[in-house]
Parts: sequence; C-alpha cells; structure tokens
Amino acid sequence: MTPWPLGLDWVSGVVIAFAITPGGHVALALLLERRIIRPRAEFTALAYGDPLLCVACGIGFALTPDGLPRAVAFLGTAAAVVVSCAVWLGFGLWQWVDELRRGYYTAAQAFSPTKVWHQLVVYPIFGTLVGFAGLAGLAAPITGVASVLGKVAIGGALAAWVLMNVHDRSHPRLGHPPYDWRRLRPSPRPWPRTSTTLRTPYEVSHSDRPDDAG
Repeated sequence: MTPWPLGLDWVSGVVIAFAITPGGHVALALLLERRIIRPRAEFTALAYGDPLLCVACGIGFALTPDGLPRAVAFLGTAAAVVVSCAVWLGFGLWQWVDELRRGYYTAAQAFSPTKVWHQLVVYPIFGTLVGFAGLAGLAAPITGVASVLGKVAIGGALAAWVLMNVHDRSHPRLGHPPYDWRRLRPSPRPWPRTSTTLRTPYEVSHSDRPDDAG
C-alpha cells in the first residue's frame, strides 16, 4: 500500500471536502454576497450532490486505511495530483468561458465570489480529492459485506451527482448573483434579466438575505 499524501484519513478527508463545498460556498455567500444559502433556491448538484460526494470521499478513505491500493498507487504521486488539478482547472476555465459565451451567466455573475470559488477551487481541489478517494475506495480489496456496501455507496453517490447535474441543466437556478467588487456586495436590484439564470423564477428572496444587499 502507498500511504495517503499528507497522512489523510477519512476524518480529515471529509472535513477538507466539506470545507471546500458546500462549506466554502455557504461562507462566501454569507460574508461577501450577503445571502443565506437555501437548498430550494440552489442547484441540486450543489445543495445535495456535493454533500453526497463528501460522504463518498469519506467512505473511500475509510476503505483504504492503510493507503492507496496497488492498482491506483500512482494517485499518491505529485505528478498525478498536478495533472488532475490541471485537468479539472482546465475544465473549469472552459466551462466559465462557455457559460459567458452562451449567456448562461452575465459577467457580473461569472465573477461573483461563489462562482470564482467554484471554478478555481472546487473543480481542481475538491475534484481531485474526491476523485482520488473514490477511485481508491472502488479499487480497495473486498474484505466483507461492509466493503461491498461502501463501494456501492461510492458508486451511488457519484451516479446521483451526475443525475443532479443533468437535471440542473434543464432547471436553472440563480446560482450566483451579479456582484460589484468595488462595493463588495451584490449589484443593486432590480437585476436585468440578461442571462438564463437571471430569468429563472428561483431568485434569492428578501428573507434569504441577512441584510440589505442593495
């Protein structure tokens, strides 16, 4: 077995994963975007899918307490981490440009704190952490019923996350409010309905904001 980098285990893995998302998203929304995250108003992949991936991450570490299985031992190398982060970052940058190009978000939305976090931190770091833990868990030797159930849970969480993303494509939410970095707060309302997500009826209500965001 190849030891996990940085001595990671299921506790630290879950804590780090959850701190990135949805934890980081919730904190940035509250502190900078001056809004409270409500699951009903968010994309399902964020509100429910990301926590499921955090659970899958923890299960992956729990199934490999002695380190990475031989079949995926290469995941413990610096090169694998760098390549994975680079690939995820590249995808995040491509998606960023594509969403702007087709009007899914306006520029003010695309450069809001939660969107920047999602594209530059969640994709490369969370994607690598969860991806490596999940692969390791699936590659772990079967030692009993618990290990089989763990593998099923990892696969189920990933499948559910994929389905939620598919659902979200046809059921857009606001996602990220237009943000004014000069004032360090969301742009004043009313917001012009100039993007797909600004035309959704699932906007942040006044009760979801801790104070005047205008």
